[in-house]
Amino acid sequence: TSERMLTNLAVEYERLADPRLPACSRKAGHLLETCCTIMDMKGVGISKAPQVYGYIRQASGLSQNYYPERLGRFYLINAPWGFSGVWSMIKGWLDPVTVAKIHILGSSYQKELFEQVPPENLPKRFGGQCECPGGCELSDMGPWHEDEWFRPAKWAREATAAADKSAEAGAGAVEGVTLEVPGDAVGEAT
Repeated sequence: TSERMLTNLAVEYERLADPRLPACSRKAGHLLETCCTIMDMKGVGISKAPQVYGYIRQASGLSQNYYPERLGRFYLINAPWGFSGVWSMIKGWLDPVTVAKIHILGSSYQKELFEQVPPENLPKRFGGQCECPGGCELSDMGPWHEDEWFRPAKWAREATAAADKSAEAGAGAVEGVTLEVPGDAVGEAT
């Protein structure tokens, strides 16, 4: 559903912020702050067009309103004939900065895509050379899985630090302390 796809997009943007872009930046040796998104519209017929256009409008809105600095380029490839006309209406609802990042490409998209994405990083089905086991779209390949570039995400570091602090505080906890209770009852706490 469109709602699930938007939720997945938000999750991907969060993962992009930490740990993905930091790991990519460490590997590249310079700061990387944006991503390139590719949406293949191959096979989208006129009956599905309103749903696709609605999703693109919502996804673009999510990107510009909540993750404005993350979207580098958004390529819509294999765009059906007539999409440009509808796009001219949709883009009126978006920030011009966001609109400039969106590229509508037909079936002759490879030259422009290769200017942004090296062939070795582009899935074979888009004319690139990448063939990840199980498919590139589901592989989650990247330097964030390599020990040399990986660092735990900020939220994971904070959770670990809180757990360590809690464990340290409990380290000297009550062990073998004799409690004296008024009267003639004496108990031992463990």
